[in-house]
Amino acid sequence: MVRPRAVNGTSEEKMSRRRFQRGRLIELANGWSCRYYEDILVDGKRQRKRVQVFLGTSELTKRQAQKAMSDTLASVNDVMHKPLTTTTFRQYAKLWIEDCKNRKQNPSKRSTLALRKSVLEKHVLPCLGDIPLSSVDNKAMRTLAAVLDKKGLKPQTILNVLTITKSVKASATDENGNQLYTTKWNPKFIDAPTVKREQQRRPIFTADQVASIVTAATGRLQMAAILFAASGLRAGELLGLECRHFDGASVTVEQSIWGGKKQEPKTQNAKRYVDLHPDVASLLKQFIGDRKSGFIFETSSGRPIGQSNILNHGLHPLLTKLGIAKCGFHAFRRFRNTFLRKQRCPDSILKAWMGHSIGGDMSALYDRSAQEDSTYRKDVALAMGIGFELPKLLAAKRPKSPEVGVIGRQEVLTACND
Repeated sequence: MVRPRAVNGTSEEKMSRRRFQRGRLIELANGWSCRYYEDILVDGKRQRKRVQVFLGTSELTKRQAQKAMSDTLASVNDVMHKPLTTTTFRQYAKLWIEDCKNRKQNPSKRSTLALRKSVLEKHVLPCLGDIPLSSVDNKAMRTLAAVLDKKGLKPQTILNVLTITKSVKASATDENGNQLYTTKWNPKFIDAPTVKREQQRRPIFTADQVASIVTAATGRLQMAAILFAASGLRAGELLGLECRHFDGASVTVEQSIWGGKKQEPKTQNAKRYVDLHPDVASLLKQFIGDRKSGFIFETSSGRPIGQSNILNHGLHPLLTKLGIAKCGFHAFRRFRNTFLRKQRCPDSILKAWMGHSIGGDMSALYDRSAQEDSTYRKDVALAMGIGFELPKLLAAKRPKSPEVGVIGRQEVLTACND
């Protein structure tokens, strides 16, 4: 190969002057290889490393071997003129989180930011935080995957952690917006555990279990369980409902609650109308009573109820008492989705109610009944039913205490006996 001229200056200056190299073609006993040099960082210092790459067997002609070497060096030379960095992965991770928060195009919600911060601080930074970003390659990802697997994390969780790590590296760009440190990820080399869908835990309530829960529950937990199972709302969406979002027959989802504060729903499709069965709508109307403002499910101070509060102090103890495996509110959502499919609910209506994307289904895209025909949606809601038996008598209202003030809401809820 053509060696670079010796010049005065630091090693970094010399490397900044070295650009394209032609490599050296070597004929082996059983094939061809090429040799070239690359710049690497060792303990924060730049060093040259000689690399030899096997090009192919002896079946290749010399011209074909030269072509293979040119293709190999093309990608090498493209990286050679890009400066390596001593900036650590930890520093770029912090910049990435700030960008996710402040960017104008699709900024991340607070819940998403909190999840990403937690993943980085708990799993990624202890392993890769102090190495240069340019050194986060397939070998580093292989090491991270092995560490996560040793911790006993599920395959899907490991995949999510690796995806966040790749996103941090991809976030480094130059002044023109071009990615600085492109990496061709090799899943086979990284060797992360395979995600097997059939092994993933997706708990779902049966109709009998839902009936048992709503019968045994009292107060706002009872109404919440009924509304969860009869509407398929996500937990944050249901707790974000205000009195103004209920028109007597349906609820409008336009916000979510996380950490006691409002935020945008999960996706744009999550902003929707969810029509209720008349019996459920009647119960919800009685639960709200004369209130015209505030959250439907609120504390005595008027704040929205925290998801962990109603889960840990309400649903989980009740499930233990009933002998039902512990799970979250999403089990109600899976119950509702499954029930509607069994009832052969029109697909466009089902996806609209559940807040799912229609994907590439152009027929569903052209079907405007789910968005514009409220009468049709209400007829479908009545025809579908709720899939479980409502209790005959629900919890009675507790009177106000003149000594203490307003006690937690335990509304009168009388089921419709039509």
